[in-house]
Amino acid sequence: MTSWENLAMPSGSLSERLSERLIRMITDGELEPGAKLPNERELAESVGISRTSVREALRDLELRGLISRKPGRGTIVEAQTRPDLHAGMLGVMDSSHRALREVMDLRAVIEPPIAERAAGRALEGELVTLLRPVELAERELRQPDPSVDLLIRLDVEFHVVIAQLTHNPMLSRLMDITNEWMAPSRQSALQTTTRIERSVAAHRRIYEAIRAHNATGAGAAMTGHIQEIVDNIGVGRWTSDIP
Repeated sequence: MTSWENLAMPSGSLSERLSERLIRMITDGELEPGAKLPNERELAESVGISRTSVREALRDLELRGLISRKPGRGTIVEAQTRPDLHAGMLGVMDSSHRALREVMDLRAVIEPPIAERAAGRALEGELVTLLRPVELAERELRQPDPSVDLLIRLDVEFHVVIAQLTHNPMLSRLMDITNEWMAPSRQSALQTTTRIERSVAAHRRIYEAIRAHNATGAGAAMTGHIQEIVDNIGVGRWTSDIP
């Protein structure tokens, strides 16, 4: 039987240490597939950290595909059929390497080709799922007091759907991870009316290119969109650093 008291974290370590410890317990077999973790309150009391930190740690494991969290079931350890994905992506990156500048550079590398593939592979009946966040965002912007939180959620949904339209689960997974790293850049404090309007307009251009199955146009529109974000949030360019 697992002794959760052994999870006690050293002073000063919070969600990341808990996440790392749980990952080791899962990968070492101490927590087997199907095992149920205590709820957030119980874990927080056992470990001696806040429920917020516990929630963040569990969210990290969920994004890695190590656990699932469903109402009525609780938090369950998942079978790891493709552990190489976890070790090769999230497993080697801690928070110090997830700097916004690096993530934007990553997005500039992966998202235009993803948009190109979506344009070539999307089925006609699927395009409505991409149009939905575009139209909802455009409608919200016309409101007297647009909800920034809603617009942020629609922004994430738009980029996630594009990856889904490639019909490649690995690209969808990669987009999920990138979106999590991008969370700091989407915080409300960084959102201005101009940035939101430009972003929604860019989404419309990307959608139209994908709808027309214009792979080149979709890639170019996505490249322009990401560069606009880089310029707006002021994280600098790396173009001149490339030999």
